[in-house]
Amino acid sequence: MNKCPLCELHSAPTPEDVKPPAGFFRRAWRGTQWIFPAALLALMPKCPLCVVAYVALFSGIGISVSTARWIQILMLALCLGSSAYLAVRFWRRRALARALPVSSPS
Repeated sequence: MNKCPLCELHSAPTPEDVKPPAGFFRRAWRGTQWIFPAALLALMPKCPLCVVAYVALFSGIGISVSTARWIQILMLALCLGSSAYLAVRFWRRRALARALPVSSPS
């Protein structure tokens, strides 16, 4: 029996659609993905002059204070954007896991 293609798009996911549990390293990587943006946000210099000093210290290149301010703003946007992406991905997977019907052993 052929199903309507539109019905397949709107049907609830089945247990066959769900991927098997990930291995240890994949689960560990998913857990550590949250550490990078959080640590960068916590350790990010709060003033542009500190950004200038860090850039000069680690790269040997001198930058202006206005450039340092832009770097500071971009770092903040990157941290918040990646944290938002990880949060949305977490909540979508959690909602998908809750939407799956529980299979009963027969």
